[in-house]
Amino acid sequence: MILPAILQTSLPKLPKWLWLPLLLLLLVPEQAEAQSRQRVVQLSGFVATGDSLYGVAGAGVYVPGTNRGTYTNEYGYFSMPVLAGDSVLFNALGFKPQYLIIPKNYESQSYSVIMQMQEDPTELPTVDVFPWPTERDFKEAVANVRLPDKGTAIITKNLDPRRLEELARITPMSDAQNYRFWQQQQIQHQQNRIMAPTVNMMAIPGLLRSLLNGDYKRTDDN
Repeated sequence: MILPAILQTSLPKLPKWLWLPLLLLLLVPEQAEAQSRQRVVQLSGFVATGDSLYGVAGAGVYVPGTNRGTYTNEYGYFSMPVLAGDSVLFNALGFKPQYLIIPKNYESQSYSVIMQMQEDPTELPTVDVFPWPTERDFKEAVANVRLPDKGTAIITKNLDPRRLEELARITPMSDAQNYRFWQQQQIQHQQNRIMAPTVNMMAIPGLLRSLLNGDYKRTDDN
């Protein structure tokens, strides 16, 4: 860096503790000018799940350490301004972080990309919510439970055999119960027909002749 002639002639006359602040004041404008010379690039693209075409909604797209960043929309698309040479981070819950470096010598005003995120399922440890400090305290609490008298009386009343019999008598049968009752009646009817005595129709005429001839007499006549 070449200092102006006035500063070169005056620097030796200044105290040494003033040289460093003066140099910093001279370097800061140069650094700001170098940053302003970086090309602004409009980065846009699509964040997908692996090799599929399903977009990742709500994925973070930002340059770490800066205030430049955005999120993908519900379809996985995004668009944001970056600078040439930036390292852009893609991050989403359940996926591995991905980096994209914009080349420093990139001369175009736009940069398009399809970022394929790789799944990284994270299994959280199981948490057992237990209202008692120890299992022993839980068992003691269960053993000491006392039902209210009203509840006990209701349970005893509902399990009374006479009440259960009365409920069975007055409760109407369902469709399935009616069908089973009809089946039982049919089976019983068929069994009665099988067990009933059979009459020989060919023997009826002989029986009538015997009655007319007096072959059958009452037992009290003998």
